[in-house]
Amino acid sequence: MTAPAPAQDLGDIVTGVARQYLSQEQDRAAFSQAQGQGTVRAYRSYLQQFPQGLYAAEARAQIRRLGGSTADRDNPVAGGTAAGDTSGLTRQQRVSVQRQLNALGYSTNGADGNFGPGTRRAIALWQRDRGYSQTGSLSTAQANEILRGTAAGNSGSGSSRPTALGPADSEADLGLSRSQKAAIQAGLTRRGYDTRGIDGAFGQGTRNAIASWQRANGMQATGYLTAAQADSLMR
Repeated sequence: MTAPAPAQDLGDIVTGVARQYLSQEQDRAAFSQAQGQGTVRAYRSYLQQFPQGLYAAEARAQIRRLGGSTADRDNPVAGGTAAGDTSGLTRQQRVSVQRQLNALGYSTNGADGNFGPGTRRAIALWQRDRGYSQTGSLSTAQANEILRGTAAGNSGSGSSRPTALGPADSEADLGLSRSQKAAIQAGLTRRGYDTRGIDGAFGQGTRNAIASWQRANGMQATGYLTAAQADSLMR
């Protein structure tokens, strides 16, 4: 008789199934959005995000029906390939984008410079919250927007690529746990700075509260915490 799988193995299986389900749901939502727009550009946007998706064949058929081409040269991903590069970013810059998304409360399931399903989902959620089309792929302007305030010279410099990170990277390197983030949010709330919830996720409400607290205490209002600031808020 085969022994039952250890609890850890079962947990890994459940996690894997959940991730697959989420990926399929994101695939379905992206294709539904493309269908709603009904344009060559919309279907190409879907294929950029899901080149091997559940509806990829149908998307290509719709592009041809609309008079477009499905050749790779007619379906570019800005500065890179559908396999994960985007906006001409280097690997370190992609790591920086992932860290910034995590710091903003959009989990990428890691920060390794590889834009896999977790990162694509985080990008799509970030795009949704800012009124962009939920493609899961970044334009150069969007990559710069994610890093805005953490890189010098992004605005009006004529550069199409983000430079090195600052405060967001520093905070990400602290490795704050969800419970620590919740404690920080509670500390801000006690001090009169509304984080719009104490959930252990640093969304825009928490970022605004951090910046207000920093400004009121004579610090640079970056919206991101140093080790000393995080420690002070958790006390």
